[in-house]
Amino acid sequence: MQSLSRLSLVFIVGISFLLGWGIHASFSTNSTLPNTPSSSLPTAIEQLSCEESLTPEIVEKVVIKEVVKFVPKVKIVYKIKPKEEDANSSKDLFVIALAKDKFYDAMSYYDEADEEKHYGYQKLLLAYFAKVQNRELERAIEEMQYFIEVESESKLIVFQLAQLFSQHERYKEALNLMVEFSYIASYDDRNIINSIIKSISVSYIAKMTSANSFENLIEFLKDRVNIGILSDFYSFELAKLYLKLKKYIPSLEILEEVQRSDTYKEQATEMITFIQNKIEEQEEYPIQIPLIRYGLHFLVKVYVNNTPLLLLVDTGASTTSVNYDKVSHLKVLRENVKFHTAGGDIYETIFQADSFTVDSVTLENFKISGLHFSGGDKDGLLGMNFLGRFKFKIDQQEGVLFLGDKN
Repeated sequence: MQSLSRLSLVFIVGISFLLGWGIHASFSTNSTLPNTPSSSLPTAIEQLSCEESLTPEIVEKVVIKEVVKFVPKVKIVYKIKPKEEDANSSKDLFVIALAKDKFYDAMSYYDEADEEKHYGYQKLLLAYFAKVQNRELERAIEEMQYFIEVESESKLIVFQLAQLFSQHERYKEALNLMVEFSYIASYDDRNIINSIIKSISVSYIAKMTSANSFENLIEFLKDRVNIGILSDFYSFELAKLYLKLKKYIPSLEILEEVQRSDTYKEQATEMITFIQNKIEEQEEYPIQIPLIRYGLHFLVKVYVNNTPLLLLVDTGASTTSVNYDKVSHLKVLRENVKFHTAGGDIYETIFQADSFTVDSVTLENFKISGLHFSGGDKDGLLGMNFLGRFKFKIDQQEGVLFLGDKN
């Protein structure tokens, strides 16, 4: 959102240069558009559009200098008032109507004007719509949509409206507008159109991801794949989303298709290898228990006879030990049992829990040592009398305890 907002002028001006900002449009005998400086912007944009990693920030760097040069000239032309003797000409009436915010009156004069004058009028409309949208958003959108119906091939206003939708996080409207326009756009404009579609989509995907709206995002990506524009891009994003959600099989199926694309081949291959390792890991360790990070260690939530406790995972502890007060109600098996520790000998009471549950694993008649200690925000230690019953490993990066069949 922030990146697209920065492009509120860049979006318009950058594309407008592609249409030929260098055209000298005359508005009256004594009122002409100042010559715009020559620019290599179209070539630069064309080169950038071939880059799959094109972002709004990259486009901004290319066109920002041209914005500074051009915007004052639009404002100068817009403020020019025609001389009285030219007041009856259609082009002057267009300028007068637009200056008075009478858009539909101006459009009637637009229709009467010849094609050569339309370029200049469209440049004035850019400034007009930019002014109106700051005061009345919906009115600006309505008038821009009206103009696009009249001039369906006007890239200037189409991109301005797409930018406006994006600025206000109306991403689907922006995308639908761009997709419809792509069907009638020239071949030379396709790369820049696709780059804009991708930039808008990236912002929308980021918004949906931050809101954890994954099901809606999945449907969005599927719909975009079916539309057929940038299908590889949307397929790759869908595969990444499935991977994030640990839906490995659907992600793998999509990546095997995307792998055929030169653009995503390398990334898809790496992801396929990663997923295959994850699938093998799932087969070897079918139980995966999320852990809670605790400094350099991890806590795990357990239930002792349905009582929830937080235990520190400790592979160096031979038995599972819990604060005495938390388990004193359990069945006592033995008292004053001596244990040798690094800090010296300690005496514990051995209790028996009818059930001891960690995630999906439940053990019956489980032995627990009752210990008098101040555990802070933890209730004890999960030791090897639990862990040792399984083939296990801890993924410290993801914070997951993997359990598999020891045999």
